[in-house]
Amino acid sequence: MIRPTTKTLVVMLAFGFQSLAKADGLPIDELPQDHEVIFSRDVAPVLKKNCVACHNASNEEGGVNLESVAKMKSSDVDDVLVPGKPEASLLFLLASHTDDPVMPPQDNDVSASAMNPVELALLRRWIQSGAVVDQGASDPIKRSWQPLPSMLQTVYGSAMTADGRLSAVGFGNQIRLFGAKSGQSIETLGTGADDQRKPAHDDFVQDLFLDPSGRHLVSAGYRNVKFWEMSPFESTSIPAIDADDVLATAMNTSGSHLAVLSRRGKLSVAEVGKDRWLWMKSFGVPDEFGSDDPPQVHVAVGADGHQAAIGWGNTIRIVRIDSENSAVADATDRITSMLWRGPDQLMTADAVGNVDFWKRDGSAWTKTAHKVSDQSVLGIYAATPQTGPVVAIDVSGKVAIWNETSSVFDDAGKLPAPALSASLTPTGDKLWITTASGSLGQYSIADKSMVEVAELDPVAEARWASDNWQTLVSETLVATHDKEVKQVEKDVAAEEKNLETSAKEIETKTKLRDEKTAGAVEAQKAAQAAAAKLAEAKSAQQTGNQKRDEIAESVKQLAAKVSDLETQLAKAKQEHADAVKQLAGIADAKTLEAAVKAAADAVTKADQAKTTKDSELSNAAAALQSAEGIKSRGEKRLKDLTALRQRQQEALAGAKAEQEKRNSDEAASKTLLDQSRATGQTFAVMAAGTRILTQAASSDGQTHGPWSLWSGAGDWLAELPDMPSGGQLVASGDRCVLVRDASGKTHALASSPRLMQLRKTIGSSNGPSPFADRVLCVDVDPSGNLLASGGGEPSRSGELMIWNANDGSLVRKISKPHADTVLCVRFSPDGKTLATGAADQMVKLWDVESGKLIKTLEGHTHHVTSIAWNINRRQLATGSADASVKIWSVDSGQATRTISGFKTDVTGLVFVGRDDRIGVACGDSHFRIYRTDNGSRETNAQVVGGYLYAIDSNRDGSRFVVGGAGGVASLIDKSGKQQVQYSPSNE
Repeated sequence: MIRPTTKTLVVMLAFGFQSLAKADGLPIDELPQDHEVIFSRDVAPVLKKNCVACHNASNEEGGVNLESVAKMKSSDVDDVLVPGKPEASLLFLLASHTDDPVMPPQDNDVSASAMNPVELALLRRWIQSGAVVDQGASDPIKRSWQPLPSMLQTVYGSAMTADGRLSAVGFGNQIRLFGAKSGQSIETLGTGADDQRKPAHDDFVQDLFLDPSGRHLVSAGYRNVKFWEMSPFESTSIPAIDADDVLATAMNTSGSHLAVLSRRGKLSVAEVGKDRWLWMKSFGVPDEFGSDDPPQVHVAVGADGHQAAIGWGNTIRIVRIDSENSAVADATDRITSMLWRGPDQLMTADAVGNVDFWKRDGSAWTKTAHKVSDQSVLGIYAATPQTGPVVAIDVSGKVAIWNETSSVFDDAGKLPAPALSASLTPTGDKLWITTASGSLGQYSIADKSMVEVAELDPVAEARWASDNWQTLVSETLVATHDKEVKQVEKDVAAEEKNLETSAKEIETKTKLRDEKTAGAVEAQKAAQAAAAKLAEAKSAQQTGNQKRDEIAESVKQLAAKVSDLETQLAKAKQEHADAVKQLAGIADAKTLEAAVKAAADAVTKADQAKTTKDSELSNAAAALQSAEGIKSRGEKRLKDLTALRQRQQEALAGAKAEQEKRNSDEAASKTLLDQSRATGQTFAVMAAGTRILTQAASSDGQTHGPWSLWSGAGDWLAELPDMPSGGQLVASGDRCVLVRDASGKTHALASSPRLMQLRKTIGSSNGPSPFADRVLCVDVDPSGNLLASGGGEPSRSGELMIWNANDGSLVRKISKPHADTVLCVRFSPDGKTLATGAADQMVKLWDVESGKLIKTLEGHTHHVTSIAWNINRRQLATGSADASVKIWSVDSGQATRTISGFKTDVTGLVFVGRDDRIGVACGDSHFRIYRTDNGSRETNAQVVGGYLYAIDSNRDGSRFVVGGAGGVASLIDKSGKQQVQYSPSNE
């Protein structure tokens, strides 16, 4: 613990200095004496809201941690919490503003606010009561979820299939599925039975992911992630049917009953869901029924399954459950279609253009004939079994609608091409049509106009579109690899040229060094010779001086003797003359000194020459060493560049091989597409006309293709891969279809009341959960096998987890990925790298396989709200609350461009197809497109939705779905023009 003398300073450091002046206290309510304060219910949420953001395990400001009572008591600051004494507890004193510095500071960065009078009263009572922690404090808080108010429909998440045909939008806590052809929602996702239907989530839907097939959806909410999938057709019980003995099969309109007519004239009726026949009747039939070429037989089953009509030729047999004998009636001509309009009313059409209304009178049936056409009637169709419009179509495509008032068929136009089969929608205003060419269309009776919904198999079309896109992506990658190879080849050539220059420079500098070495040697020799002469001169000077001194002394002594020895004068004079003569032969001191000086000057000059030569040699050697170093580094760069060139050439070769494969796949899928047809003759209108079931066919009509499901507006919903392979639709009703598989077995397949169902949930909004708070972002990798989720508590380390998208199991949790909440996650186009952005202003790249951090991208000055990958994998775009978009080089980790000038937060990003363009959603209700290569703006459009939060696009960037705080979403094009508006009220 810190000494009391330092307490005041540490408290100011821990809680944030605000003012040296004493603050006024905040008002505090008085609680009833018997009011019990519970920590987990009354105190912990207040601390979490206003205090824990700055005082937690990852951010202990000044050593104070307020995450738990234990952490408060063990803080580095004395008296943070003194149980029983609120007046001595700094937690209460600073929160109530009765001591300085007041908490939280007014200008804080986490939007924390001062406690209100009730919160302060609860805090004070809790401390007075001993600061007891209840047992449930660590358990998830049970919440009684209430419906969100109708005005809270903010769109935080939107998603679109790769082809743009379907969009999912989160409105508040609801999720709705839309098509591109209508603003009417196809499905509202939810849980529970219809009478207790609950929204998709309890709290706001934070993010959505819709897979390319449109069959799987992932949604993120409060402390949970949900996996939704398209409901399959469920196999249901029916009696066994002998395919070899069946002459005709039919279902009633609702799909609750089926009837089977055998070649022997036995009619069997069953209730779907039961494996026994409800009733059976036999009657006589012509022998030709058992032949290899039986006549065409029509069967119609009544709404309750208690009666059936059988027609062949112009003969009608009406069989009832309560009658032993069948009734017989004769039509004017060959029967082409039959329809029940009630228990005792039947409609039939014939080959001469009549529609007959039959009515039972006792045991007899009477008819009223109505002329529709001069040609054979293809079929008669009703919106509902007993009431509503009735439409007839002849073989030429003429459409007529029954007029109840005038009791005639009124002209309703003509189809562009004759129909093979048709069905009237429950609303009675549109007809679904198939033609001889295999196309599927929708005819508007009011407008007398036909819209072709599909000409070719949508599954084959989707496969070709995907293959075509992959081919285009491969072209982009090949172009990118080719550009990189060309650049590295230029770099290699430049480095080789540099090395050639370096080699020549080394050769020149080596020659220069050798020349300077020779000069230095000669200078050394000259210096040595000069030094020798100097030494010789100095020696002669020393010898001459010594000799002169000796003779001079001798002359002096002899002169003295001359004066003393007169007698020896002659001899002395002679000796004196000889000595003088000898003395004259010796050089004088000045001459010797001059000789020494000349020799010394010669040595100095030689030394200077030597120093100059040595310096020149040293410089030449250094220059040579530098040149050799440059060459060595150049050789290393060349080696690295050569290796890089090899890798990039291999990558280019791989990309080209992949492109060839993609081209081959595309060509094959294009061939299959060209040979396909949207549907064969039969199809089913189900779920009160909201779903259409078709089966594709080959152009020759011999092969049955994939099954598809459509919306009532004509949006292709998805392929149905669970339907019997090679099967054929033999009968259908509103809730069930009969399909005969390749082996001849007949299956009854019931459609689910809901198009999409909840498959799995990770976490819980009330119970235990691996998520600490809202899951703010999700993404699924290109393989569809991995799910990344991001979120976490505000001002904490954030949460980043990778899950198995198939079974929901945790693959990896990355510890402390960011210093704050993770706001966006995106897998790279190859699925190898995961990019994350957070409230800590950082962007991080993670290796998906190992979970290791690859690099951190720094540059934003506020929350990173969105991430988008360029399809080339080399470029990453990030948007931020700092009102900017940054374009990053993934290899270098550096921002190559910053696009600024936005009026408010950038909330969403998507790259526009394969282009170097980025689609941007902002808080100012604008959708914009910018070029990432030069930063220029190409689109600037205000769209409905208010403060925009959500954006997604199809793969080629031609469609975008955006939404925001206004509770609406829009389907827009590149120019920002609205094509369709989606809202939560569009049922």
